Amino acid sequence: MEEWVTIRELAQKKVSVSEIARRTGHDRKTVRKVLAEAAPRPHGNAGKEKKSKLEPYREYLLQRIEQGCLNGTVLLEEITRLGYTGKISILRQFLTPIRQELLRKQEATERFETGPGKQAQVDWASFGKVWDPGEQCWKKLFAFIFTLGYSRAVSLEFTTCCDLEHFLACHLNAFAALGIPETILYDNLKTAIIGRKRDGTPILPERFLEFALFHGFTPRFCKPYRAKTKGKVERAVSYVRANFWVRVSHTVANGQLDRAGLNEQAKRWAAEVANVRVHGTHGEVVAQRLAAEQPFLGKLTGRPRFETSYHTRRQVGRDGRLSYRGRLYQVAVDHARQEVEVIESLVGELTIRAKDGRVLPAEVVAASATRPIYRAHVPEEPKPTTAGRLRVMRSAEPEVQVRDLAVYEEVARAASAG
Repeated sequence: MEEWVTIRELAQKKVSVSEIARRTGHDRKTVRKVLAEAAPRPHGNAGKEKKSKLEPYREYLLQRIEQGCLNGTVLLEEITRLGYTGKISILRQFLTPIRQELLRKQEATERFETGPGKQAQVDWASFGKVWDPGEQCWKKLFAFIFTLGYSRAVSLEFTTCCDLEHFLACHLNAFAALGIPETILYDNLKTAIIGRKRDGTPILPERFLEFALFHGFTPRFCKPYRAKTKGKVERAVSYVRANFWVRVSHTVANGQLDRAGLNEQAKRWAAEVANVRVHGTHGEVVAQRLAAEQPFLGKLTGRPRFETSYHTRRQVGRDGRLSYRGRLYQVAVDHARQEVEVIESLVGELTIRAKDGRVLPAEVVAASATRPIYRAHVPEEPKPTTAGRLRVMRSAEPEVQVRDLAVYEEVARAASAG
């Protein structure tokens, strides 16, 4: 209708047919037909729906998409065998909105709230490096973050190692600070899951499984590539970076704050800042909500502490020595060629046990070139300096007697007279 009115208005203004055709984009014959009509009517292909070459195969494609096939090349081969004569560009136009919708559904994560004591979420986060004053070197720094799902209370601890032993020790500190929930949700952490069965059931490390059974919680894991499922702890990681780390990052980077001091500040920050704020999701003070959650959480009180030390088997040599972490330890020769268990705590305390459980006295006698050498009961001799070597050389020189020259002249006259 608008085009019909436009053409007739231009004609009333004495615009030529050629000019009207140029302005409107129509053929001159079409313009003349419009001017000859008393009322508008569709011309050419107007009003006719063009049928796509892909239309006969639409149902087949939708069925294959439901089966999980979204590869355009594969689908083109299949419908070509069925008689499709079009190009892949038509197929891509068909698949693009479907792919976008599927991607939107995958990325959309439904927020769900858990009851008191039901769930906690755990994650590691990397925070650069920290200076170790004991070993006089920089080490990688990681944060263990534990968040209760109901109250959003946070436990924060920094470590320089992410192995299973430190992983379990961080759990114990979080349990002591907040409590033990019924389930704990993890990403696919290597320290917590070593694989999955064909049906998707997670395979846990034996020691971690013992830890979970001992404390009465059930480990849960996000589906692969679905880390957003544990959004509560992901948000807690961002909160730690934005609210705590900015307070201490400069002192850590300058080597003025070691890991022990950092953990003291983290513990104080959690108690005085993170767990007393009004949370943006539930709108309540975290500490008040934690108090309501406490009766539903398990406690460490009355339980023996779960062993988190390193346990390793070693074979004692014929001379009563064994090697551990680049060092040689001397035990009684009676235990030569026997297998012993080496237990090292997370603070470096070492215990060596025989098969019958007896603790064996041991001393470090040697170490690798990269580690300090310990000589038990033998003081180490100081290295000679340049001045010391000169004194030794001078002390080895023969003594020469100094005489008057007249003595030598007298000896010469006696020799010539004789």
